[in-house]
Amino acid sequence: MIAKPCVLPKSIEKYQAIIRRIPETNLSKPEIVTDYNNRLTGFLGEESVMNFHLEPISDLNYQIYHDLRLYHGKYYFQIDILILCAYFALVLEVKNWSRDWHFDKVLHQTMVDVNGKLERTKNPIFQARLQAFKLREWLKANKMTGIPIQFLFVNSNEKSNIIIQEDNKYKWNVCNSEYLLEKIDQIDKDYKIELLDEKELRKINKLLLTSHTPENVDLLEKYNLSHKEILTGVHCPGCNHLPMTYNAGTWRCSKCRMESKTAFTDTIQDYFHLINPTITNSEARRFLQIKSPKMAHYYLNSMNLNSTGTFKNKI
Repeated sequence: MIAKPCVLPKSIEKYQAIIRRIPETNLSKPEIVTDYNNRLTGFLGEESVMNFHLEPISDLNYQIYHDLRLYHGKYYFQIDILILCAYFALVLEVKNWSRDWHFDKVLHQTMVDVNGKLERTKNPIFQARLQAFKLREWLKANKMTGIPIQFLFVNSNEKSNIIIQEDNKYKWNVCNSEYLLEKIDQIDKDYKIELLDEKELRKINKLLLTSHTPENVDLLEKYNLSHKEILTGVHCPGCNHLPMTYNAGTWRCSKCRMESKTAFTDTIQDYFHLINPTITNSEARRFLQIKSPKMAHYYLNSMNLNSTGTFKNKI
């Protein structure tokens, strides 16, 4: 069962919004684009594992969770993919890098091949192990103990290779995504005692889903940007050009010639992502670059947003 499906995180939607709304001349834009590309690449790797490699077991007695972010102690910890069943739990750390992975058996350092040169990076096996440890402690804090928790680093990029010595004790904790089901089958054979009944699985499922806290990063604060640097206007749903021009109920793009009657909805979402989670009529007029309070009122009402107040005090 897919208990928590793979959907595009709000953090990536925020990056998409800020990239189209800061000018090319902004000095922070290259860093923002790089960070966005890294996040999107990671998500696409996790998506391929969830929707393709784990799809054959999605109807079996496994509960599969994508992108869990749980609070324990003073900090949040994040699990790319969690597989839970009556016998064990399995934490997956997924990487989608188009670079070869080299694992050292003595110091347990990890190197990646960058243009023919080996550069050290974080050990993804140890990252998976750490998340498994934190999950065990989190479950213990919630009065749930005794569940064996295994961990795996999963390489989801078909262009990269894993180089690990035969006598490396962590060789069983790493695999390419196409071998993942075989790994799960091997783990499944090692655990024969049913530790969780259906009631306990439902309890853990509810606890995981209600405790999950999505990341809500403030990108303006992160990159030291002000509201004044954010470009306003309705952006084109086709090519992201802005602003579109409005005439007789239709928004038109001067770049790709696309026409839309609902392009304003994505622009209002950009406002929520970047500026404020609430909006007033006057703020909508400024961001959409329209003058009519009546038109702004119509647009906001058409989106079925929750609201408080009336007339000029409506939010």
